Amino acid sequence: MTTSLRRIFEHIDIKKDYSEVDFTGFEVDLQGWGSEHQLFDQAIVASQPKLIIEVGSWKGASAYNMLNICKSKGLNSEIICIDTWLGSNDTLWLNSNFRSSLRLKNGYPTIFWQFIFNMIQSGMIEAVYPLPMTSSAAYHLLKRFEIAADLIYIDAGHEHEEVYSDLSSYYHLLRPGGIMLCDDYLAQWPGLVSAVNRFIAEKKLAVTAFNGKCAFIKPVEANYATPAQAA
Repeated sequence: MTTSLRRIFEHIDIKKDYSEVDFTGFEVDLQGWGSEHQLFDQAIVASQPKLIIEVGSWKGASAYNMLNICKSKGLNSEIICIDTWLGSNDTLWLNSNFRSSLRLKNGYPTIFWQFIFNMIQSGMIEAVYPLPMTSSAAYHLLKRFEIAADLIYIDAGHEHEEVYSDLSSYYHLLRPGGIMLCDDYLAQWPGLVSAVNRFIAEKKLAVTAFNGKCAFIKPVEANYATPAQAA
């Protein structure tokens, strides 16, 4: 997977060469929410992922934790991190502390470089493939390259339509027997909860949920087409 994934990203000119980036003033900042949740460990043990897709990365805390767990289990895993790095919900803009994390420059977020700096300094950058796109655009791109993952973590938009769209799309990129995790499965995010509940009801999936995260397994016997054939 390492060679082929690297080739795919280099084909779209994401070559992970940051030698000319000025990181003056940056410090490692892996602030996140529930980034060390117990479900990560359980999902990684169960799925033994060669490839993880993360939809919504922020500063990289969850990606860092997942790769650390994989390393501790002797897994040579890679992760595609999908995010616009523009702030996925209004809270990140309205809360002054979160807004400062966006590292606004002339009114435009530059948190992408905080993410990259964190991954470089943590020694994870070789296993991390950042994809600065909307979740919808990234899905269609990965589908074109027939990429499929063993573990997918959904942590992007929080409104019903956004979450349901991400679940529906990325389920196509999840291998049968693979695991999908969702963040913020909490009453304070009713749109997200209703989207997850709608999706698992339609797919007749059993869900495990506690402490703000939930997970479900794609049945091995599910009808499956390659991602390029998926609707």
